[in-house]
Amino acid sequence: KLFPMMLALVLVTGCKGSSDDSAQAAPVSTPQQVAVAVVQPDPPPPAPPAVLPSRPAPIVTVGPPGPTNSLDLPPSSNAAQPAPFPREVTAFMVDRDSCDHFRGEEPYDAERRAYIEESVAELCSGTDAKLALLRKRYEKMPDVIGALSSYDARIEGEEP
Repeated sequence: KLFPMMLALVLVTGCKGSSDDSAQAAPVSTPQQVAVAVVQPDPPPPAPPAVLPSRPAPIVTVGPPGPTNSLDLPPSSNAAQPAPFPREVTAFMVDRDSCDHFRGEEPYDAERRAYIEESVAELCSGTDAKLALLRKRYEKMPDVIGALSSYDARIEGEEP
């Protein structure tokens, strides 16, 4: 980058003789016009884009629903099998256990009472009829009847 600038200066100013005598002896000529190219310096690289700080991910406070093959199911003679009870029985037991959990909760203030009542209404509705249906459907399977025997037949309409 320095060389083109020096060359441009030399061409513009020209060369002068070393003595005045030689300048007088030489015939006088008109100076030649020289085209000068101006070299622009490279533009600075663009500034990197501003990176906005990322916001932290929200904290999830609600857990996933319980497993359909819960490990805390009552024992059965088919315990070695991955699903010791029929799928609908297992699903009922998990749902009913969630219902019973909220039925046993203490409402320590009005907000908690409303939350418990809402949860009981959502989780416990229809469980009496479902329990009666399952007991009828699987009456010839003693393991299923034994597992279902721990559930109260009528809980709907009771106060939690």
